[in-house]
Amino acid sequence: MERRPRIGFIGCGRHATRVLYPSLALLDVDLVAVACREAERAERTARRFGARRWYGDHRALLAGEGELDGVVVAVPAPAYGAILDDVIARGVACWAEKPAAASAAEAEQLAVAASKAGVPVLVGFMKRFATAYRLMADQIAAPTFGRPTYFEGRFSMGGGLYGDDYTFLVDNSIHLVDLARWLMGDVADLDVRRTAGPEGRVAYAVVLGFTDGAVGSLHLSTMRSWRADNERVEVTGVGPSVAVENLVRVVGTTADGAPGTFWEPNFSVPIDENRTIVLAGYVPELAHFIDVVQGDQEPQVGLRDAVEALRLIDRIYDAGGAGPRPARTSAAW
Repeated sequence: MERRPRIGFIGCGRHATRVLYPSLALLDVDLVAVACREAERAERTARRFGARRWYGDHRALLAGEGELDGVVVAVPAPAYGAILDDVIARGVACWAEKPAAASAAEAEQLAVAASKAGVPVLVGFMKRFATAYRLMADQIAAPTFGRPTYFEGRFSMGGGLYGDDYTFLVDNSIHLVDLARWLMGDVADLDVRRTAGPEGRVAYAVVLGFTDGAVGSLHLSTMRSWRADNERVEVTGVGPSVAVENLVRVVGTTADGAPGTFWEPNFSVPIDENRTIVLAGYVPELAHFIDVVQGDQEPQVGLRDAVEALRLIDRIYDAGGAGPRPARTSAAW
């Protein structure tokens, strides 16, 4: 592709404007148009991030932009179904923020439609592209690491952000669930314990059995302080181990317990590689999408991954006994 890829963006919410638009701005793309259900917000967002046109409806964007190469979509979960249906019907490559559907069943329907249409739909499981987790994956793939035998993951944070367990699991904990699948493979069985705290706080302890015989555990919680580190993942092989601590440190040990790999960003150097949106994987995942748009790479993560992650979240929630899954209604995007 000789010119810069022409990208449309559907969604103008907080996450999109604080994280995804700034991430896209670091890439060599032409952001041509923005769509949002509130036309005034679409205009403000377009002017802020340099898009030439804006629309108060996603269908108007898809119809009005004749030479789109790709579309980025970041909307509330219940809004994905109709929007991605239209993007797939338009035949344009798409990147959708996780979970990319309101349910596992809807994600399955979208995956089938995208496959039949031959339209790549990538899903934003950005942890797979985070610098630290890429280094971890390289360590696990090394012959000296042996078969991955144990996965230990923690996502714990302060309360007040999520109104119910299910939203917390789908909107946040799904990242850890996807990491477990990416690094260890599919989950065969699980056991769950849940405890509730004051002001809607909750904690889940999940024991996992993977299909290849490996085991693991997840700690998913809103009991912790927002000021504390909230993320840690460790994978043990046969002797060696490697851990990612709060996204900014990789610590490995060798088979005999000696210090192995160590990495952390050098924040004293003001370069793009040290930006949070790069370290967390947002910029690299969108760069991968642009490579797919240009025909330089095959998609590394898509709707099938969303299907499996959502199914696993449903299993965790149901086994925890918190009650029927709450209805997820659309909000302004």
